[in-house]
Formats: sequence, C-alpha cells, structure tokens
Amino acid sequence: MRYTARSKSIVWKDDALTQAAVACLASILKDGTPWTFQGRLEAGMGLVCNNVLHDRSAFSDSPARRRLLYRARYYERISG
Repeated sequence: MRYTARSKSIVWKDDALTQAAVACLASILKDGTPWTFQGRLEAGMGLVCNNVLHDRSAFSDSPARRRLLYRARYYERISG
C-alpha cells in the first residue's frame, strides 16, 4: 500500500517498524527535506510528475470556482 497522510479510514499495523516508518514519513511531510518542493496550484495550472509523497491540504470549492482534477496513470516513469 502506498503511503497516505490520511488520519481517518486507515489503520496502520501496530508494530514498531511500521509505526517508526509512519512517524518518519509524517516528519518528512511536516518538516520537509532539502529535496522538498512546495507549491500551490492556481486556476488553470497543472502538474506532471511521478507518484510522490503529498499531504492532504484543504482546498476551497465554490459554485464559481469548482476544483477539477484529472489523473492519468502510465506504465513508464517520467525520466530526465
């Protein structure tokens, strides 16, 4: 199972190794690393990337500005 920052509807295995991994990933998402990139998509923007760790930041949706998200899955990684 890939990592998720969800805190509801997920139960992690209750062993030391799994709990340490979850804590490490939570720290990376919270504190960042030298390789962490943060950005906020504005209207009309897009992002093409490999599957990366991401948090679950809130977004605002209104009748005038609806969130639209397309996802595509490819068999080969983006390289170069």
